[in-house]
Amino acid sequence: MELLEERYKLAKLLGHKNFAETNMIGTMVSAPANVVKFTDTLSAAIKAPVVKEKAILLAQKQKLTPDAKQVHRWDASYLSNIIREQDYSLDAKEVRQYFDYDKVRDGIVALSESMFDITIKPSKVATWHSSVEAYEVYEHNKLIGSFFLDSHPRDGKFTHAAQFGMQMGKKGQTLPKAALVMNFPKGLMEHSQVETFLHEYGHLLHFIFAGQNDIGYSRFQGESDFNEAPSMMLEEWVWDYDTLKDFATNAKGEVIPKALVEKMNKARYFGQALGVATQLTYTALSFDLYNRDPAGIDLDAFEKDIFERYSPYGYVEGTHMHASFGHLDGYGAKYYTYQWSNSIAEELLSRFKQEGLLNKKTAKDYRQLVLAKTGTKPAAELVKDFLGRDFSVDAYAKKLSNGG
Repeated sequence: MELLEERYKLAKLLGHKNFAETNMIGTMVSAPANVVKFTDTLSAAIKAPVVKEKAILLAQKQKLTPDAKQVHRWDASYLSNIIREQDYSLDAKEVRQYFDYDKVRDGIVALSESMFDITIKPSKVATWHSSVEAYEVYEHNKLIGSFFLDSHPRDGKFTHAAQFGMQMGKKGQTLPKAALVMNFPKGLMEHSQVETFLHEYGHLLHFIFAGQNDIGYSRFQGESDFNEAPSMMLEEWVWDYDTLKDFATNAKGEVIPKALVEKMNKARYFGQALGVATQLTYTALSFDLYNRDPAGIDLDAFEKDIFERYSPYGYVEGTHMHASFGHLDGYGAKYYTYQWSNSIAEELLSRFKQEGLLNKKTAKDYRQLVLAKTGTKPAAELVKDFLGRDFSVDAYAKKLSNGG
């Protein structure tokens, strides 16, 4: 409560209506009203798919528990895995055998070399742990940056996956240096972990490519609701057979079957609408808490109202989710960023889908017009430069309404 009150005081001191208004400064959406419009658009798009997916989950639950009347949040993942196995013939164990960490790492590095015409070489510089791998990035034999992969778990280590800038790049002065801190197994990986790897690696490429300009790029110089978009777009490549066949092999050296990748893609979007509905619940929670004067607010009653209006699973009495929702601090009112970035990623991806995911000319344009220019002009202009038209959320909304 103290956080809400102090941020509200800050907003009023700055002459703003509330903290949400303050928080939107320097973003692509620019104003609270646009967040409301965006949330309403996505809510309308997923309305029918959510009903359909909930019905499928409930039917599966009733096979296990005949008298079940509803699906709870804690049921969804378990039931979804059963459905993917039964209805899509997709076995996670079968998929896992094709994604060994060493091969995935080398495959992702090779993909970036091919797409962006760069060379990445192992480096012998000192690292902070024996398991950390160091690399240098070259373009036409010129060193343009370096990075570290701290990929495996150990005691006391950061437990999530993230890219950290270690040194900003500035043309003619410093070379960008970054680290990926992740927690993947040393052997076989889940496909979702491969997707996470490429996502975070996308941030690393963004940092290095944008670090070649003369402003000393850091992610703080781009709009905060844009910075996830390039990495979200890059996730598409781990669903592409022509990409996977170059590194996804099992212990016998057999390439992942094309039919298996097709099954992965068929099962890919089941549960998407429910997932987006959950994200919109968190979006509404963070945004509505800050889009007001917090005086006199009953946090438990407020949370219950949000979950009953937005969550596909409803409110669970006594959970007090707001007390553990760490994004209320870092993201503030801007949790919408995740879905907003997805909508931008869908737009960026549209050109690759039209011209080819592995089209080097498209990748070159993407690097030069979007990644390398981040921070030098508004993100909406970067997207327009690449697409040749203005950005719209319509493509993402249509994708959601179609169930993927």
